[in-house]
Amino acid sequence: MAFPIPSHLPRRAAPEDVTTKILSRMDEATSKSLTASLAQSWLEELDATIQSTKEKIHDRIHANLPEFERQWQTSISVQTRLRTLTTEVDSLNHALHDSESGRIPSLVKTLTAHSTLAQKATNARIKREALAHLQQCKETLSTLEDLEGNGDLPDAVNCCTRMEELLRDAPAALAQSDVYMGLKRKCNAAKARIEEQLSDAYSRCVSVIPHELTIAQSVQVRQSERTLSLAEILASSSSTSLDNHLNTLRRDITTHYINILLTQPMSVVEQDIKITCFPTPPNEEVIESRIDNLSRTLQFLYTHLFIHLPEKKRTSFLQSLCKPVTSSLLNKLLISNLPSTFSRLPSFLELAKSAVAFEQECIIGLLGNDASDCTIKTWVDGLAGHYERQRRVHILENARNSIIEIDDFSNSFQVEVEIVQAAPEPEVVPVQEEVGEDAWGLDEGDSSTSAKVEDDRWGFDKDEVSAEENEDGWGFDEEAKTGDSETVDDGWGFDDTAEESTGTTVHDSSSEPKLEANGHGPEPEPDDAWGLDDEVPADEASSADETNWDDPWGESTSAPPSASVSLSSVKSPPKVATRLEKLANRGKKGINGNSPMNSPSIPMPSTPNVPSSPAIPSTSSKTKGSPSPSSLPHASNATKVPDKRPPDLSFSPPKELYLVSSRMKDIVALVRETLKEGHDFCGSRLLSAPESSSPSGTILFQTAASILDLYRALYPVVFSGILRSIEGPVRFSNNCLYLSTQVEAIGKELHGSNTQTQSVKGRLDECGQAFKLLSESWYGDAIEKQRQIIDNILTTGTQGLDSTGDQERYDDCENTMNQVLQEIRRISQKWKTLLTKSKYYTALGSVVDAALCRVVQDVLALADIPEVESHRLSELCRILLALEGLFSEDPEKPSFVVAYVPSWLKFSYLSELLEASLADITYLFEEGALVDFEVEELVRLVRALFADTVLRTNTVNKILSGHPSPK
Repeated sequence: MAFPIPSHLPRRAAPEDVTTKILSRMDEATSKSLTASLAQSWLEELDATIQSTKEKIHDRIHANLPEFERQWQTSISVQTRLRTLTTEVDSLNHALHDSESGRIPSLVKTLTAHSTLAQKATNARIKREALAHLQQCKETLSTLEDLEGNGDLPDAVNCCTRMEELLRDAPAALAQSDVYMGLKRKCNAAKARIEEQLSDAYSRCVSVIPHELTIAQSVQVRQSERTLSLAEILASSSSTSLDNHLNTLRRDITTHYINILLTQPMSVVEQDIKITCFPTPPNEEVIESRIDNLSRTLQFLYTHLFIHLPEKKRTSFLQSLCKPVTSSLLNKLLISNLPSTFSRLPSFLELAKSAVAFEQECIIGLLGNDASDCTIKTWVDGLAGHYERQRRVHILENARNSIIEIDDFSNSFQVEVEIVQAAPEPEVVPVQEEVGEDAWGLDEGDSSTSAKVEDDRWGFDKDEVSAEENEDGWGFDEEAKTGDSETVDDGWGFDDTAEESTGTTVHDSSSEPKLEANGHGPEPEPDDAWGLDDEVPADEASSADETNWDDPWGESTSAPPSASVSLSSVKSPPKVATRLEKLANRGKKGINGNSPMNSPSIPMPSTPNVPSSPAIPSTSSKTKGSPSPSSLPHASNATKVPDKRPPDLSFSPPKELYLVSSRMKDIVALVRETLKEGHDFCGSRLLSAPESSSPSGTILFQTAASILDLYRALYPVVFSGILRSIEGPVRFSNNCLYLSTQVEAIGKELHGSNTQTQSVKGRLDECGQAFKLLSESWYGDAIEKQRQIIDNILTTGTQGLDSTGDQERYDDCENTMNQVLQEIRRISQKWKTLLTKSKYYTALGSVVDAALCRVVQDVLALADIPEVESHRLSELCRILLALEGLFSEDPEKPSFVVAYVPSWLKFSYLSELLEASLADITYLFEEGALVDFEVEELVRLVRALFADTVLRTNTVNKILSGHPSPK
């Protein structure tokens, strides 16, 4: 279908020829316009056009007539030659293709006859060749069968090879013939029978069974009289069969002889064609004989068997034995017998020398191994490192087994440490007047003589102790009587029978049926458990006991303060604060340094996570006990206390005990043994490390520190459940503390300036510091964990101490307070048997302080405290005041709770302020008794307790003006 031309495109001009014009007019004519005259005109026009064309042709011819005539003649000549050529071609075609006289049919007949004759000749030739080849194969097969029947297996193997070559070179015409297939089957069957006979002959010649090795040099073929030598059997066997035999032989030799001879005591007996192994008693064996047995066996095999192998097979097979022999000698003899103790090392060196000689003689000389591949010699050259590495594995495995063993808490011992104390500044204080009642309302016996007063760092006055009393700030009684002595209960219950090791005395509790670790369970002993007078002779004790205030540095200090101290600076208040007058006096004395509390002066840690080190003093100087006047004749005249300074006193450092697992002794002993072994190994010069490696003994020295690292890494993981208990972290902290001191002592015992010794000391110092840090960390974490538990109990149970006016809410808060009280007492019972005295009170004080701070914070956060709630809050606070008993070792003496619980005074005042009047609060504030409170805290408390009155406003304004200056 033609594409229609768009109407806007210009049309092509119509052709100008006559025919087109006439036809166009004819096409335009319609039935109405077509007439005869019109058709006549069209005919006339066509005639005229034809006539015009003829005239033009005629004029064209006559215009070039010579050329026209030439072309005319040429055309006639071409026609004539075409007719002649056609005639000749027809004649030639007849001559070639005529069936009777044509040349092509005659040629085809001749060629066909020749091809038929050639095919017949070829068939005859192929048949002849096939028959001749079959005849040769038949003769060869017949010979093969005869040789096989006669037992001449080597010739039969050669004949079989020729037969296989004939079958392989058979003509193509025989490839698929039945005769050829039959010959091939017979040849394969004969070959299989020959291989079977050769294998049977080899099996009868070479017999490798456990404990017996037989190699015959010849054997008779079965069902024949032919005897074959071992060399002929091996040479005649096919490559595949021989490889199988050699692989089996190598396996059997390795399993039944190489491995057995190197791992078991054997006696080798060699006969003509047989070698036999007999087990021998292990206690009669010389281990070097194992190498000799293996050498004799290999020599026997080489002489009787290996030498008969074909050259190519022999070289490869002998080299294939080198690796099994070397590996077995190295792994099953040398490495497995590498001594685990230094005493067995000299005898092992003899074995190593024998192994090196065996490698040179047998492995390289006999088996043909590469001379540069001396595996045994290389291993022996590095024997020092191999021994140290094996010992390291053995030692660390023993340490690991000891560490992961379930800990028996009853199997423990006590360690005694000396507490280093700072000497107080000596100063002379004027004699003060006596008062009938001290700030706590505790009546102490009046002193018969004047005494000096010494301020401690906390600003509390020490109680004056009379000559008849023999008590120090901790409640220990030191007896130094020359006459009749009586048994005194020690506050901690330890006897001073520990052995001293670098400032730390160990008390083993395994021999004691029941002993408190820190002596909190009292046990009657004539001596003080802290051993303060252990080194004081009896004749010096009386002079030392003339004063009950001991200066740790031996400096002259003031006499101990009196138990009853007058407070001359307290003026009469304008309005009597009835029941808070004593509390105010107590607060004022605390400010002026005149507190009657005989509490030890220790620096409190800023946070519970950074406790004081056990080597840091946590108690003040202990007061030596003085004998009674009756026991010292003329005691008043013997030594007269000067008015301004006491006499110089002898000092024995105070000691404290803590509990350590007996397993730590095993670990320390293992570290010492490892270091000693490293020292002995390094000094023995039996082995020398290669020049490129570290000096001998280095690995053993490093293993000592690795034992400590292993304990530090394993214990928290293996005993994570125990460490979640109350006493678990404390026990681990004590163990780490003990290890740190022992490691430090071991480091000090190492002497030498060489690099190796300095490196070991550096590693031990690192371990000691790590254990010390770990001890402090777990100690602090244990405290912080209990603080969080107490805080959570109070937070959850009291809910901010809000709405205690409701009886149900008050009961809940009371139960919570009692729960906290019981929880802290339970913590006290757990820790008291584990920690040293100073660390115990520090830890317990931190936990108690957490409880008090939470209560103080919740009370001070209350916006409004009605009268009923104030009374009930005061009652709730008084429940926790029972914790003071945990910080008292003698019920007849005041506690030292203030020294360990920073917020104790603040909490005590709070319980009183909740029931106090505005006049009482004003009086206490003016007397400086409320310095523990911030001004904002006091303002909030006053506004919560009292209604908005002028008196409250005045009180608040006075408080906002700031605390009064100390008087």
